Amino acid sequence: MNIHSTYGLWHAFRAALLFPVAFDLPAPSQGPHPCESCDGKPCLSACPVNAFSGTSYDVPRCIDHIASAEGTDCMTGGCLARRACPVGRAFAYGPAQMQFHMRAFLRAHQPSGIPE
Repeated sequence: MNIHSTYGLWHAFRAALLFPVAFDLPAPSQGPHPCESCDGKPCLSACPVNAFSGTSYDVPRCIDHIASAEGTDCMTGGCLARRACPVGRAFAYGPAQMQFHMRAFLRAHQPSGIPE
């Protein structure tokens, strides 16, 4: 998984893939992956539907959950697994930004399922 050693899960490469020109991206970190030394790996147990295996992410399982009444906490407060990651907590998004991203994520996977 792409977890930044400083920002954790609170970083993103945006828009660069939408342009027909090459962009120089920073080189991948050569240091140890932050998950390797993470005590207890709270992100893996925080997901209410076990969408993370540690090496993969079950997008359909996540989508089904956040689109349901049981997924309200994730939908309104942001991904519980992402919020549980101890790396980069100081850079976590605020509530409005988390809601925006969750709605955008759901809309991207269920275009007709989200009211404006």
